[in-house]
Amino acid sequence: MKIVHIAPCAPYNDYWGYQDNLLPKYQKKLGHDVTVIITNTMHKDGKIVETDCADYVLNDGVRVIRLKIKQYPHVVWTNVCSKLPVYQYLVAIRPDFIFFHGLQGTTIFDAIRYQQRINQKCVIVRDNHVDYNNCNNPSGIKGTIIRAFHRYINRRSIPHINRVYGVTPWRKKYAEDYYRIPYQKTDVLIMGADDDKVDFANRESIRQKIRRKNGVKDSDFLIVTGGKIDAEKHIDSLMEACGELSGVRLLIFGHVSPKMQKAYSLILEKYKNLISIGWLNADQVYDYFLAADLVVFPGGHSVLWEQACACKVPCMVKHWDGMEHVNNGGNCGFLDDVSVEGLKKAIQELVFTEKYYRMLEVAQSDATDIFLYSKIAEKSIECVNEK
Repeated sequence: MKIVHIAPCAPYNDYWGYQDNLLPKYQKKLGHDVTVIITNTMHKDGKIVETDCADYVLNDGVRVIRLKIKQYPHVVWTNVCSKLPVYQYLVAIRPDFIFFHGLQGTTIFDAIRYQQRINQKCVIVRDNHVDYNNCNNPSGIKGTIIRAFHRYINRRSIPHINRVYGVTPWRKKYAEDYYRIPYQKTDVLIMGADDDKVDFANRESIRQKIRRKNGVKDSDFLIVTGGKIDAEKHIDSLMEACGELSGVRLLIFGHVSPKMQKAYSLILEKYKNLISIGWLNADQVYDYFLAADLVVFPGGHSVLWEQACACKVPCMVKHWDGMEHVNNGGNCGFLDDVSVEGLKKAIQELVFTEKYYRMLEVAQSDATDIFLYSKIAEKSIECVNEK
């Protein structure tokens, strides 16, 4: 089957671990012919920069076509429309399946035009990565106008779309509420981990190596957390909670926000069972999850939640309505109280207890395979057989 991904809004870097990298990679591994059509923008040194328009093939066999967004007289209209000139490429490639990333912009009509004129059997699906917590839609009259435009675009396009996926249940609900997508056409397609980067075969040696490197004894209960460390992540409360627990070590990775740096350093000095190792690249993060007894995220959601679940380690995360997908049969627990005392109590209940070993059994079972991109890729094309 020929598959084309279209991402008209987001920057794209080759070989990164984002969904628009990993979904095509694992669809290719399933034996499909996969092309990604994206913008000529990318991340570089913390900024979004333009790169050359190009047409090339990655080492994993995925073809990449970089195009420049159509420029309108006003920059606001250019950004809102997010129009990539993809139609001629679709006609040349003749895909059977189009995965359109995002619910904004007018590029979707090129895909529909191809479906109607060239290949009426072509399946088109879309996804949504936005929720009420990370949306950046303006407020006031401007926001009302933009929302009306988004809803108009989706109202016109939805009859031709087979499925709209939210990458979390909350983002599925957001697609239904903000964009007015009929719930009959929505589903959840979670994010997760790159199978090739999670070295299950060498898990024990990785575990021992990381523990020795960081002075963690075999008898210690090692908790790992990290990512973007700011006030909303409540890492400082987790540090205080773990600092007061005997036999528990807390290892933290990631960048600390400037506003938190002083308080963060003071807590590190206060407790000797805390370990701060700074930034890790994506591959290293998987290894540290493999080394953990428990992974804890007491703040806002990030894809690290699903990646930790994919590493088959018990997890505890802050409870958010619409984020319950990370618990698939008992591998993950939820934190309703992320105060120091609340976190301390929750962790004490899991330090090598019967409750913990029940979580561990589920985490290490097939139940957590759903968080691996090999399985996510299979689900992403399931509606092909439904048409």
